[in-house]
Amino acid sequence: MVYPPRGGGFDRERRPGVLTNWLVKKKRLRGDSGPALFRAAAQEFAERGYEAARVDRIALRARVNKAMLYYHYRSKQGLYVEVLRDMFRAVGVRTRAIADAPEPAHVKLDTWIAALVEEAAARPWFPPIMLRELASGAPHIDEATFAMMNGVYVAVRDVIVQGQREGAFRDADPLLTYLMILPSILIFFARQRVIAQRKGVQGLAAAAPRATDEFIRHVQRSARAMLRSDT
Repeated sequence: MVYPPRGGGFDRERRPGVLTNWLVKKKRLRGDSGPALFRAAAQEFAERGYEAARVDRIALRARVNKAMLYYHYRSKQGLYVEVLRDMFRAVGVRTRAIADAPEPAHVKLDTWIAALVEEAAARPWFPPIMLRELASGAPHIDEATFAMMNGVYVAVRDVIVQGQREGAFRDADPLLTYLMILPSILIFFARQRVIAQRKGVQGLAAAAPRATDEFIRHVQRSARAMLRSDT
């Protein structure tokens, strides 16, 4: 926390300036603490899950007073939801724009896959958080967050339906197709995290990590083959 200077009374001519500087500094520190808390919380939730995550540890990681967490996010639940929504918000904007673009469906499908992988790569904490949340029945995801998640699916559904109208895609179920693609992205990055953190693991986890660009191309080829109209 930042406090105004102590001591005797201020000189009347200087006091307004001192107080103004203090208020500006306090406001700046509050503004800077929000992103730091977000990053610290994302790491804490990825490592420990929602239940085991602690507000005290998050504040310590962010190097701020715990009160700043409640100032910015009101609660641990609010901070957790914002970590999830940050991903869905970014992906939702990109995928909706892709679905609405004047391009053939097979091009949109490739771009949609690349957008998901790129946004997940930019947020390495998201896949472990999401996998744990889904495995436990999504108890901490509210209706508004579910709506944001659904927007990502609706975008690829529209792309697949377009491809079916164009004759490029077979009569595949858009939801089942989505459920074939999305989990592979989450698992890919979760595995990359395991490899980075546990150098001595043998077997599959010890295999060399794959480059993100290579993974994108693989998923694109697999999705096109799965949807190709002549299969």
